[in-house]
Amino acid sequence: MTKQVNYGLHETIENSHRTLSSAIEMYAIYYSDWTEVLEELSQYYNSDEWKEAGYGEDLPRHIELNKKRNAIIRELQSIGKELRSIGLDVDLGDHAKVDEYYDSSEVAA
Repeated sequence: MTKQVNYGLHETIENSHRTLSSAIEMYAIYYSDWTEVLEELSQYYNSDEWKEAGYGEDLPRHIELNKKRNAIIRELQSIGKELRSIGLDVDLGDHAKVDEYYDSSEVAA
């Protein structure tokens, strides 16, 4: 099913700094980044480091990956909101939840 959106590709979305074209492009990039970080987390959960540490949530790599995931989800949700405001149905990251625990966690050097 197609949907007509009365917005030019290079027209700036109202209340945004993005054009329709750049918003769609950035949404696709962030979605790709999100799938990559989920794959990285999955691989990390299968690693010896994770298993030998007793599945510790405070491991530096785990914190780093979750901070990256949180940043991506926030961008996806922000861009998705802009695209929905002009009638595009985008919800790939709409139900993803940011885990704020990792926002305040520090990665040991």
